[in-house]
Amino acid sequence: MVVERNEFQLKFGASASALSLWKDYLNTVHKEDSKIHVRIMTDISGPAYTLIVEQVHETFSEAEPTHCRLVQRNDWKEFYQKFIPLCEGSNRNFYNLQLDF
Repeated sequence: MVVERNEFQLKFGASASALSLWKDYLNTVHKEDSKIHVRIMTDISGPAYTLIVEQVHETFSEAEPTHCRLVQRNDWKEFYQKFIPLCEGSNRNFYNLQLDF
């Protein structure tokens, strides 16, 4: 299993809007495709205005945008174009999931 972790640095004051946008979008996504699981986290400490989006994939190739179920949705580009203006920057990392209880 591979964990994809996307860390977004949001613009000052954009946290509420970004979180609301993701919640609304993922509610729609999950109703239509229950196999898409996403975890959203926000900062408590460290750099302020951080939003983290995590997905777990069976294989590393499933995280590739041409194979990722979330990114391949017809409404993804429209959603992401709304999200981009709320961001200052981002970072993406992949991790091998070694243990999950």
